[in-house]
Order: sequence, then structure tokens, then C-alpha cells
Amino acid sequence: MVVSLVATLFTSIIVANVIGKEHLGPYIYVGWLTNITAGVGGSGLSVTTRKYMAEYLNRGEGSIAHAIYSYALRLQTLIAIALIAVGLPLALLEGKPGYRVVSALLVMSMAPRMIACIPSQANMAGERLQRNTGPALLGGAIGVSLTLFSLWMGWGLRGIAFSFALGCTVEAVGKFYSVRRWLGPLPTGTISPELKKRMSSYSGQGLVLMVLNIVVWDRSDILILHWMNSDVGQVALFGISFGFTDKLLMLPNAFAGSLGATMMAQFGRDEERVREIMISGARYGFLVALPLLVGMACISKPFITLAYKAEFQTMIPVLTLAALLAIPKALTLAPTLLLQTVEKQGFLIWIGCICGAVDIGLDFLLTPGYGAVGATLANGTAQTLAAVLLWVWVYRYCEKDLRLGEFGRIALAGALMAGLVLLVQHLVPISGYLGLALSIVTGALGWLGALRLTGAISPTDGKRLRLIGRRLPVRIQSILDRCLSLLSTEPVP
Repeated sequence: MVVSLVATLFTSIIVANVIGKEHLGPYIYVGWLTNITAGVGGSGLSVTTRKYMAEYLNRGEGSIAHAIYSYALRLQTLIAIALIAVGLPLALLEGKPGYRVVSALLVMSMAPRMIACIPSQANMAGERLQRNTGPALLGGAIGVSLTLFSLWMGWGLRGIAFSFALGCTVEAVGKFYSVRRWLGPLPTGTISPELKKRMSSYSGQGLVLMVLNIVVWDRSDILILHWMNSDVGQVALFGISFGFTDKLLMLPNAFAGSLGATMMAQFGRDEERVREIMISGARYGFLVALPLLVGMACISKPFITLAYKAEFQTMIPVLTLAALLAIPKALTLAPTLLLQTVEKQGFLIWIGCICGAVDIGLDFLLTPGYGAVGATLANGTAQTLAAVLLWVWVYRYCEKDLRLGEFGRIALAGALMAGLVLLVQHLVPISGYLGLALSIVTGALGWLGALRLTGAISPTDGKRLRLIGRRLPVRIQSILDRCLSLLSTEPVP
């Protein structure tokens, strides 16, 4: 994930500078349309696959889990074929002149992306997340390498779209074979009518939830921005900024999201344990997200000035706002997974309706005059409201200490880090790459110092992080142990 994050961030900067925001805007718009189509087409089944495979694998009924996987994979493939059969003619016949081939390639990429969701969720249900790593890394490496090669050859957006589609295909094939290796030897059972009914109901709720989430989370603001603002470049500014924050959220979401399968496996066996896992996952996700997002907000001006051409300088306030307003989003995944685990998706649907209405209303109000900044404010406000509503539900459901003091200490550490970085930027008149590097180093050291000062890292955290560090080389383990001893409020045993 770290390799993917760095590579995609680096590649996106090169693409933006080579293509330019006027041409990149339509590409982002078409990409968004295919993203939401693939998301809606595959959301219900993918979540259902993880939910019920985890449940039956935990019961020791591997044959039923195999039947669930086979059923979901067949159905997902048929849905993908149907969507391409509709989307491909539209892209070729109704697409914008000059972008038809690009649009067709993006439409074709929907199939591997949708199909890959099923084996990906199957690996998560079996708590074999490492089996998703290799295919994702290989597909990402191919996509990034071919993208850079196509830019060097002057193939433009067509080369980029082809590289993306091929990378998605390689990833899908790799994940399919990764599941086949561990699930294939198990016999295939039969799905009972009662189970199929539960799966259909759960999948239907997941589909409705995905449609609503697209309005709040998946940059549906692009559609209104495209309609109501005459400057097509605003779509590029908004899309790039939210692309950055989404990529930064990959790391904290890994902490919270990787616990989803564990929560589903524990459901029905130890519900109290499920609640504890959710709170811990949210806390660690917040611990990772805060320095990344606050740090990006602090360095947005020197970063954009150095990384992008002059036409992108108006993106500075957009990226700053997008990073800060994405902080509440980092706190939504863990409670969302809890609601899905306990089969309370109905509440998520209500939240989606409320926050979607807020987002759309603010979009119509703000995007005509404020462009990408207005769309960012609308989206961020809806995200914040959703986070508040989710945690109110969690507070009522858990009926236990949510450890808000620990979240508060992490938030205080983030504020101290931001204050230090801004102070150094004001007092030290260093610009260019040296100034950017100084800000990043100051932020990293300030974050570590603030964690120690606020007591945000406990001895228990040190033990858990040390267990993770056992996968590192021995020399790095010793450095990690010393760092944890310095950060923890008490010596780590």
C-alpha cells in the first residue's frame, strides 16, 4: 500500500503537468462516471460475500462459504457484462469527440474492477489479506509503468486509459487465482433458500447504501460542478485534490478496514469483542490519518508551487480544505463496518439520505460562484455530519466508554504539530525544495514529540506495534523498540 501510494501520487503529478487541467477535466469526469457505475454494480455483492463467507468460515462450514463465493462471482460477472454491453455503445456513439476511445477503454476497465471485488472480499473474509497484496502491487506497478511510458511516447489520454485498464485486469486475475489456491480444495456446498434470502436482503441494502455513499463520499460533487460552473478546469482541481486525500486515507483505512473481517467472524460469538475491535480500529486509523491530512494541509502551498505548473496554483486552497475536511472521514469506516457486521445497514441508509441532501444542497448553493472550493466545502460538511451521526449511534449502541480522551490526545498532538510547522514556515525564510523538506521533517519530528507530550501512545500500543514490527529486519526492530520506548508514557516491557 505504501508503494502504491507513493507511485500513484508521483504519477498523478506527472499526468496533470503533461496533460493540463483543461484536457484532464473531461478525463476525470468520464473516469468518475465509470467509477460510480462499477461501484454501484458491484457494491452489494462484494460486501455480502465478505459478510457471509466470514460467518460460515468461522462456523467451520467451508463448503457453504465456497458456494457463496461461486454464486457471487458468477452473478458479479453477469452484471459486469451487462454494464459493458450498455456502456460501450454509449461511449462510442455518444461520447465527446476526441474522448470516445478513452471513454471506451475506461468502460472496459469496469469489468475487471467489479470482478476483482469478489475474490478480494473472499480473502478478507478468510482473514488472508496478504493474498490481496501481491496482485494489487503487480497491477499497480504495471499501470504506473505503462502510464509513464505512454506519456513519454506521447500517447496522451489513450495511453493512460489503456494502462489503467490493463493494470486492473492483471490485479483481477491475480486475486482470482489467490482465492482459488486456498478455497479450491474445499467442496462446494449448497446455499439454502433461507440463506439466499438473507443474502439478497443484505445485498439490496448494500446497493442502496452504495448509491447514497456515492453522493456523499465519491465526489458526486463533480457532476454538479461540471453542470453549474463554466470553467471545466475546476473539475480537474477538485478531482486532483480529492484524489490526494483519498490516497492518503488508504493507510489509516487499512488499520480500520482490516478489522472488518475479524468483526464479522466474531459476530454471534463475542459481541462485546466486536465493539472493542471497532473502537481500537477507529483510534488507530485516526492516529495514522491525522498527521497525514494535517501535514498535507500545512504544506499544500509549497507542494503545489513546486510540483505543478502555474495553471494549477489555484488548487492550493482546494487541497488545503480537502485535507482538513477529510479528517472526519477517517473516523467513519470503523463504525460503518460495525453497522454492517450487526446487520444494521438501515441506519447507514438514513445517514446517507440526510448527508446526501446536505451535500447536494450546498453544491447547488456554492459551486456556481466558488467552483472547486465550494464543492470541497459541500463535500466536507456532509462528511463531518455523517461522522457525527455515526458516532452518536455507536455511543448509544456500545453503552461503554468510547475512550474519547484518547482520541482527544491524538487531536491535540495534531494541533501542536500543525502549529510547529506553520511557525517554522513563518520564521525560517527558506523556499523551494529545501523549504518543503524542512516543513516535512519539522512535521514528522513535531508529531512524534507531540505524541510523547500528550501521552497519546500507551504501553499497550507499544506492545501491539512491536508485534507488527516483528515482520521487519532485526536491526530495524531494535530501532523501533527504542522509538516506542521514547513515545510511550511508560517504558514498554
